[in-house]
Amino acid sequence: MVRVDKAERYELLDGQQRLATIVILLSAIRDRLRPLNTKAYIKTQGRWIAEEDDLTGESKYSLTLSTYDRDYFRRRIQNDPVETLKPATASQTLIDAARRKFDAELTSELDKQPDEKGREQWLLLLRDVIMNHVTTVTVTCASEQDAASIFETLNDRGLGLSTVDLLRNFVLRRAGEPDRDEIVSIWADVLRESNSVDVDEFLRHYWISRHGDIKSQRLYRAIRKYMEDSGESSLEFMRDLGSAHAAYVRLMRPDFANDATNEELQNIADLKAKMLYPFLLSGLTRDEEGFLSLVRAGIVFYVREGIVVKRNSSQMEKVVFSAARLMSEGGATDKALALLHNGASADPVFDAAVRELRNLDTSAARYLLREIEISLRNGEETDVARPPKIHIEHIYPQKPKAGERWSNHTDYVGKIGNLTLLARRINTAIKNSEFAVKRLELAKSEIFLTREVAAHGMWDAAAIDQRQDELGKKVKSLWGWPPDVIEAVNKFPTHVEA
Repeated sequence: MVRVDKAERYELLDGQQRLATIVILLSAIRDRLRPLNTKAYIKTQGRWIAEEDDLTGESKYSLTLSTYDRDYFRRRIQNDPVETLKPATASQTLIDAARRKFDAELTSELDKQPDEKGREQWLLLLRDVIMNHVTTVTVTCASEQDAASIFETLNDRGLGLSTVDLLRNFVLRRAGEPDRDEIVSIWADVLRESNSVDVDEFLRHYWISRHGDIKSQRLYRAIRKYMEDSGESSLEFMRDLGSAHAAYVRLMRPDFANDATNEELQNIADLKAKMLYPFLLSGLTRDEEGFLSLVRAGIVFYVREGIVVKRNSSQMEKVVFSAARLMSEGGATDKALALLHNGASADPVFDAAVRELRNLDTSAARYLLREIEISLRNGEETDVARPPKIHIEHIYPQKPKAGERWSNHTDYVGKIGNLTLLARRINTAIKNSEFAVKRLELAKSEIFLTREVAAHGMWDAAAIDQRQDELGKKVKSLWGWPPDVIEAVNKFPTHVEA
């Protein structure tokens, strides 16, 4: 552990999670000692968890967490009795999970004991091991600056401290006292969303949207160097970070006035196309029409390169992140569109990959087929269910019954021409049956693509090849470059590529 000695307390810069875990375990032991040994129960609470002042009735806690988790930790773990609270952040979820885990493990072990005396002795022995036979190595520092240097050095040597931990420590350490409350409040807003928005991932995407590509391992040092070199205050940085985080959450849970924008952003979420978020974060400064153009162009780039051509993700990120930085530096929307196009594979490469499109992951297959299904409805009701209410079905089964496996099984089973959509899962016995049996179930579907399959008299390699060709034409049509991208390329035909 790394600590700074204060007047009436120790301030930990490393080791909080270890001590918090010990306190969580002690709280679980305390609650099981209560009906077995009142004296041991009181000692456990007062000596190692929280001591109550006889005069004021206030509790003096052995461990105080950061502002973000302090109240939750006290009410869920340290107070007696504890409260069952719903976690609001990822860190609180971990606290709750640890307490539930310890509860389950203690129950399992105590059930093995012959009687109450055996359970009491087992709990006291475990408490003794924790408090008297666990060794910690503590580095005591004279100042926060010294402790922070050690903290960062430990991270460099592989202890894996998160960027969030390092950055919070750095930002608060260099902030003026009047600014700290606002900085803490901004961090609290960011962490409050951590159950649905990965904070470390957001930090990287935020930085990329402003400054270009960087690997996660180098992110903290890059931010620290930027702040030291530029002289930007901690409060200025945190205000920009907080604003970007609110925008980032909006990308994840879209609520734009334009329904088309919301629909496309949900498509990105369904595709798990996370590399597009820095690009979109930069693009949010555009008007809604311009932003929608960027969203659609980003999807086209991702589908063509990531799903169809199966290009290396690092190569794709280089293009997308360069476009993000271009916009953050004031570059025009059409320049960003041209950069995406110029950084993508040529049409002949894309066309050849479409002909062999196969072995898609589930999210990609669902997205492509759902969009094709919508296009086939020609203005009719287009409310096609999204995951998890829609499923991919292999028409010729992945696991055919004995004697029904094709000799060219591997060549055909994964082709997009052999895939369709179902609004519900079908019985496993039917799922792996020959086509004559399965087509009766497929014919009941409300999905056009699936009913078209059921109209086939037989399902063989020739049928898959025919449908592969039909679906391939749809893929090329739906994910061809939009007119505004072509217009941008004509305007900037030699625009610098990523």
